[in-house]
Formats: sequence, C-alpha cells, structure tokens
Amino acid sequence: MEFCVRYVALPYTVKGVTVVSEDDFCNVYINSLLPLEEQRKTLRHELTHIRRDDFYRETCTIQEVERM
Repeated sequence: MEFCVRYVALPYTVKGVTVVSEDDFCNVYINSLLPLEEQRKTLRHELTHIRRDDFYRETCTIQEVERM
C-alpha cells in the first residue's frame, strides 16, 4: 500500500492520524508541534496500522483494541 507522510500543526492532543482515500492511498498526518522523538514514535505507530491493514478489518477483538 502506498502512503505519503505530512507534518502539519494539529491540536496538541492529536499525535497523528492516517486517512485512506478511495483508491487505497494512505495519507499519514503527524503533528509537527510534537517533539521530534514523539513524531517518530507516532509515525511508527501509524505505519503499523498500515502494515496490519487495520483500516480494512470489519471486527477486532477487545485485546486488539486495548493494544491500540
């Protein structure tokens, strides 16, 4: 799956978010106001969602939700 990472100013409580377009392209938004190490951690987190295809699951277990 293809993706693009964008660093944008978001509310401080939002570390990052991934938006999948209709053509399955992922736009990853990382909060540019966070410290660099927190940005890196957030990027790894968002890329994990992409690798696991979390956006295409219809259901998940409570254990999976707790790990998110």
